[in-house]
Amino acid sequence: MRTEPFPSLPQGFSRRDVIALMADIGRDIGLGPRLTDILTRLIGCTEADAWIDPEKEPIFYGRQESFAQKLGISTRQLRTHEKTLLKHGLMERRTAANGSRHGGTGLGLVLTPLIERFTDFLSVREARNERYARMKTLKATRSVRWATFRDELARLSPKDLLSDDVQDMIAERETWPRTDTLLSMGEARLTQHIEAATSLCIRLTKWIENHADSSCEPAETFRSFIQEDIQQIHSEKCNASVDKRSAGKPAHSEYPAPGPDGPVDCREKELEAETLALQGLFSGRYGLDHAVSLASEDFKFEMQVRSGDRPDYAFVEAANARIAPLGINITAWAAACDRMGRVPAALCVLLLDANRDHPTAPVMNPGGALRGMIKAHNRGKLNLIGSLIGLHRRRGL
Repeated sequence: MRTEPFPSLPQGFSRRDVIALMADIGRDIGLGPRLTDILTRLIGCTEADAWIDPEKEPIFYGRQESFAQKLGISTRQLRTHEKTLLKHGLMERRTAANGSRHGGTGLGLVLTPLIERFTDFLSVREARNERYARMKTLKATRSVRWATFRDELARLSPKDLLSDDVQDMIAERETWPRTDTLLSMGEARLTQHIEAATSLCIRLTKWIENHADSSCEPAETFRSFIQEDIQQIHSEKCNASVDKRSAGKPAHSEYPAPGPDGPVDCREKELEAETLALQGLFSGRYGLDHAVSLASEDFKFEMQVRSGDRPDYAFVEAANARIAPLGINITAWAAACDRMGRVPAALCVLLLDANRDHPTAPVMNPGGALRGMIKAHNRGKLNLIGSLIGLHRRRGL
């Protein structure tokens, strides 16, 4: 008579968790869809308490003929599948001399090995999920490389665009695999592709710096974007002021309408002056450095590990590295880079990341928030410099 307790699942887990886990990792441990289905059905036919009670064992007692009929396969096919599961060490066969199974005597297909290996199987799933997350990050990186190459080409004059060197690089870019095939490439191959894509983008940038003529457009930088954003805001304010004035009296009136006076007006003027000063700070030479100083510690770390790169390039790469941890879908990130440009998209990620700890309106869904920012950009309603100023004030700097 057995005196030692039987293995049981870790506290908090049940038979249902075993079924879900095996259904999830079947392919990862070498089981095809049919074998995975059979295994999960075998588990489901055992006593639920046997997985958590050290006085019991999870055993399948069903007859082969009945179970095969339920599965819609022959008894011979079922025997073959059972042998495969035995070879994988996922169960043990404990039957009478004639192969019969009896619940009262504990004879049947014993699934205790699944309990013994349960934590290992959890590790398999965790490793698979981590690998998939890395793959998604690599895919997001490829989206950035695609946008980088496209934006760099847009800087070229028609003459430079037709040069042999540039045409060779364009031809190389056209050999890149389609976006919808990246996740099926495997991590090693995808990593090699990203390295090659990065090298190609660097080659194009260096070629432009060394060979392109003076008619080329300058590359977008954090500073140039912020300056453009501020100009747009000022233009909108001016237009709004003209519209408001025109609605009440002729535009050439010599007598401007009196404004409010007193403490409220003073505070408004102070706030406006502070806003103008901050706009100057962010659009100045060290604007990017100041923006990064407002970022989350995770974003700052990503910038630090890229300290040797060109600042604007490092800024976009740091944002790209934060996509997966923030739960932002790569399609949203790619759309942001495509619609806004890489630097504005990276700034959106910085703001979303930094505002996860907002005291009154924390960002709970960065992915959804980024898509909302894309829509606001499409409507011309996205005010990133205003968001930066708000973050500056909240940080108390």
